[in-house]
Amino acid sequence: MTEVYAPALIDLEFANVTRGLLRAGKITEHMADRAVRKLPSFPMRRVKHEGLLFRVWELRHNYSPYDASYVALAEQLGATLLTGDARLQRGTGKRCPVELIG
Repeated sequence: MTEVYAPALIDLEFANVTRGLLRAGKITEHMADRAVRKLPSFPMRRVKHEGLLFRVWELRHNYSPYDASYVALAEQLGATLLTGDARLQRGTGKRCPVELIG
């Protein structure tokens, strides 16, 4: 079984994206509430950002701190970063493979 890892801020980012979809009328209040309530049970390891901070800072010229946290974590784990964000795939300075999904 493949393990999924993400910076702990993924929960807040998910809530922010869900809020945006709700405000844009793309999902209902019920769908948004259900998605946010189910997220904590999604089988992923949430990694605290403290161990990523210095690498995140090194990547500051190419990525926002939020995006850089995903890059730094993938580098730390020696893993491929899976993302739906083409900017992360195109960005420079990373030391991990990036695969665009979706």
